[in-house]
Amino acid sequence: MRSTFHSVKKMLILMGKGHNRFQKEFTQYFLLIVLTLVSCEPKKPITPEVAYKENVAYLKSQAIENWNKRSNKKNAAVSTFFLEKAISLEPNNLELKLLLSRAYHFEAYYIESDPALKDSLFLAGAQLAVSIVRGSEAFIDAMETTQSDSMVKVTEAIALVEKEYLDALYWWATNMGRYLSGKSVRDRLEYRELGESLMHRVFALDPDYFYGGPNRFFGALYARLPGVELSQSEEYFQKAIDRFPDYLGTYVLRARFLHTKAGDREKFRGDLTHVINADPSNIPDVMPENLYEQKIAEALLADEDMLFE
Repeated sequence: MRSTFHSVKKMLILMGKGHNRFQKEFTQYFLLIVLTLVSCEPKKPITPEVAYKENVAYLKSQAIENWNKRSNKKNAAVSTFFLEKAISLEPNNLELKLLLSRAYHFEAYYIESDPALKDSLFLAGAQLAVSIVRGSEAFIDAMETTQSDSMVKVTEAIALVEKEYLDALYWWATNMGRYLSGKSVRDRLEYRELGESLMHRVFALDPDYFYGGPNRFFGALYARLPGVELSQSEEYFQKAIDRFPDYLGTYVLRARFLHTKAGDREKFRGDLTHVINADPSNIPDVMPENLYEQKIAEALLADEDMLFE
């Protein structure tokens, strides 16, 4: 191939010495020959390793591209599909597993309407997060050395998990909390200690994580648990709103759980009306979540009379 280029180069030099009337025409002609010769060159065979990397890269790119368009439910489902495929090829990719845990939560909470499918998605999201936390050296050491029953051992181990597992701790607690949200009081009480342990650890590592996530979590939890003063719930919700007033999900949860339990219709309407009139793009990273929260707010307002019976 190199000899071909040298020959063409020599010819172009000679043409450059010729009459200008023919120079442009012949230059274009020989450049066309070069391109033809290059395209005819035999391509190197793709090795299995290269093909594997290209497949994974493609799956990742499609997953991220569709995740960024998750306000459309079809894109959200496609993102989940590509994440699952990518993880099947890279089962130890923690970044992908974390995103899939969050994607399962997103699809279950905002899109899926079938209760059984919602539960399965929440549980799948929690299980992915659990599999990541189990890789924590501090968690492993605590589980091996603590002499307690299984639940106490787990909660004590969670309290030692390193900050690099912050995301996994949060999505474990959040998926599990959403799953239990539709269950009986008995079930919620049974797993209360585990959920609180997870979110207390998140709170200790970063109280502002995911736009006030720990405060939002405890606000919703304490509004629903029997025997807990509602002032505790109000305090947690308000802290989350004070720090991140543009994350609309906090207002929705406060209206849905705290204001309904307190029987306060005025505050219920106030929070939900604020959500509906808010600009969902004020936090670009969670604009899709904010858009869906506005839909939830509209539905809750439509069900106001039933919720306050």
